[in-house]
Amino acid sequence: MSLLEVENLRTYFYTQSGIVQAVDGVSFEVEKGETIGLVGESGAGKSVTVKSLLGLINPPGKVVDGSVRFDGRELTDCTERELRQEVRGSEISFVFQDPMSALNPVFTVGNQIAEVVEYHTDCTDKEARQRAIELLDDVGIPDPEQRVDQYPHEFSGGMRQRALIAMALSCNPKLIIADEPTTALDVTIQAQILDLFDDIQDKYDTSVVYVTHDMGVVREVCDRVAVMYLGKVVEQAPYEELYRNPKHPYTQALLRSVVRPDQRVDDLNPIEGTVPSAIDPPSGCRFRTRCPVAIDDCSQIEPPRIGVGPNHDSACLLYKEGYGAEEPRLHEEARRGRP
Repeated sequence: MSLLEVENLRTYFYTQSGIVQAVDGVSFEVEKGETIGLVGESGAGKSVTVKSLLGLINPPGKVVDGSVRFDGRELTDCTERELRQEVRGSEISFVFQDPMSALNPVFTVGNQIAEVVEYHTDCTDKEARQRAIELLDDVGIPDPEQRVDQYPHEFSGGMRQRALIAMALSCNPKLIIADEPTTALDVTIQAQILDLFDDIQDKYDTSVVYVTHDMGVVREVCDRVAVMYLGKVVEQAPYEELYRNPKHPYTQALLRSVVRPDQRVDDLNPIEGTVPSAIDPPSGCRFRTRCPVAIDDCSQIEPPRIGVGPNHDSACLLYKEGYGAEEPRLHEEARRGRP
């Protein structure tokens, strides 16, 4: 049994303009000790997906369908109180994108870490403080005995992100959800944070769901990758397989748009067009309006995720039985220029 099993998850936002289908039938699994990456452009539904797992969707949003089983427990059946007391922070921790807004500016960093420890364990104030110091040391913050009494504004951006990771580790969770934790950091600090996640997994044997739009980051930290587009998972594979043999035209376009420092670039290869509105998504394949190899049936048939290799599936109609003649054209045109 997988640690986390997400099946047919749907999260909609009911607005005056219409129903925003932010997450529309997402399914994936996370094994124990595994890191899975959720990747895609802004608007793909990545952050809404991971917040839905823990019941963090506020009105007018609502999880309307699907199953989220964690370690054998159905989380969609839990009350808010059960999630807060028994799951969030203790079993599943969340590392948010912006550490400055996630940390309370009027409390010390150590106080905020210790608060999580005290809430979920029987530790005394003194024991929780000592645990906070140990965690700050574990995530590479120098002089943790002094830093524990400092406020968030006294930390650099990278140190604040490390403090959030320390908070996430405070109760030895089985799963950490990291929502673009390196987006606001410079490249050098990004590399340090990515190395830190590797160290964390080695020490704590924690599973990680890593949300990012950066394909380079995925390659550094993830065992497996789920590519999302407009609320759906369009391809899923081990990261080595995904980079070596991407199948979905969207995945191929994402990889083709990556600029590599070891290669000369004369022209950029952006993905043409923009992500359509989730209020009125295209019929059939949602990527068809931007796909260079779309055929007429793409507007009529919603493609299922089809096995295209070992542990590798792709939601592209051109891999469906009866459309195989189109596959060479797909590879030839969509892969051209891919790094």
